[in-house]
Amino acid sequence: MGASESVGIVVRAERKERGWSLDRAATRLGVSRRLLTQIESGSANPSLSTLLSIANGFGIDLTSLVADTPDAVDAVLQPDNDAAAVLWSTDAGSRAQLLVGMGPLEMWSWRLEPGESKRSDAHSTNSLEALIVTAGHVEVDIDGGETRTVAAGQSLIFSADVGHEYRSVGERAADFHLAVFDPIDSPAGR
Repeated sequence: MGASESVGIVVRAERKERGWSLDRAATRLGVSRRLLTQIESGSANPSLSTLLSIANGFGIDLTSLVADTPDAVDAVLQPDNDAAAVLWSTDAGSRAQLLVGMGPLEMWSWRLEPGESKRSDAHSTNSLEALIVTAGHVEVDIDGGETRTVAAGQSLIFSADVGHEYRSVGERAADFHLAVFDPIDSPAGR
């Protein structure tokens, strides 16, 4: 089963568990009814921001939406990081892979090609992001704060409850590992 199909199964199960119609779910999740139908059928390839919106709308973490692991586990092993799900990519070769996650904590591997960037909306209250740059330079622009440049061999942690953007600066691609802690607030009506 492909990633789109397994996400569709989870989305359908979460919607039915709440007794939501397609129209109500689309409104609560911040997606169109048509896209929701395509996601549930496994025929859509939703963007990372759409997946995050759906997870937040259900009051679950992203890994519960995309990972093929049972809810009650005490450890999750990613046996092959190279085979981890790519949840965001560009034609130029930038990409973000969700390596492993459990509950509110996710571990990602990112590559941003020179000059490319990725914007993220604010996460829930008390969210944190921490990155370790292994190659190149990453500029992190935090809304309402200052822009930080993080070079290979350096790390940064910040509050992610405001919008932020990652940019590759310099002549070579920027590679970094990103840990995201996002304690999702469960919406009313669950």
